[in-house]
Amino acid sequence: MPWIPQIGVSAKFLANLLFRVHRSQGDFVSEKEEEYQDVVRQLELVVEHTFQNPKLAIEALTHSSAKDRDLPCNERLEFLGDSILGEVISEYLFHRFPQNEEGDLSTMKSILVSSKTLAACAADIGIDKMIILGRGLTEKKALPRSILCNAFEAVIAALYLDGGVDLARSFVLNHIGKEVEEIIHDRHEKNYKSLLQDYAQRNLSMIPNYRVVQEKGPDHKKMFEVMVELDVKEFGSAWGPNKKDAEQKAAQQALIDLGVLEGPEPEEEVIDRESDQPATN
Repeated sequence: MPWIPQIGVSAKFLANLLFRVHRSQGDFVSEKEEEYQDVVRQLELVVEHTFQNPKLAIEALTHSSAKDRDLPCNERLEFLGDSILGEVISEYLFHRFPQNEEGDLSTMKSILVSSKTLAACAADIGIDKMIILGRGLTEKKALPRSILCNAFEAVIAALYLDGGVDLARSFVLNHIGKEVEEIIHDRHEKNYKSLLQDYAQRNLSMIPNYRVVQEKGPDHKKMFEVMVELDVKEFGSAWGPNKKDAEQKAAQQALIDLGVLEGPEPEEEVIDRESDQPATN
């Protein structure tokens, strides 16, 4: 049994001393690991895993605004985590819903891996309080959704590299599983505009613009045709009894055109040929 001083030594001092000993090699950790040891402990508590390589935990929580020569940011881990997340969710949905068509699975996946869902999961487990930020961002009361989303994906990658795919899968399903239940019970808001905006920001670095192409019908029964614009390209073209409904349908069509969602069978579209408008039930 190792000798422990009995006089004038606090528990915190001993904990800090023990943390400085590398857990697998017996070496002393770097200054950055020592500086952020409390952050590592916080993350280990919420993910229920002790990191063999604490540098992975620190890197996963480091925003680009705080990176330096000895403190890499989480962008590379985010890249890996995004792929792992997609694979885990795809496999889970494939087995969980054996009767659902590809289009349904794609819609559910889009909701589950959206920045809105991931940012909410990150906040739920307190990752927003652990992220290492540059001086400018530390003064903000609320962090942008993208920062939380990226950190969550980076943590997935850190767990994968430190503990393997089963650990990463367990973490993902434990914290995103409740969203699956929301979809099953049809309580989740299927907001195609939000899905399109999230996709456009993350993959195209732009925000969709909605343009009313034309209006038809009397004031008490007017129909609106809306088209989505992404940079110089036009997507969708959908009718609705109001602009909000038409925008949602146009966003859905744009997601189909972009290959994010599976489109309906052609015969499902019913047109009133006399008025050249979609028929209403």
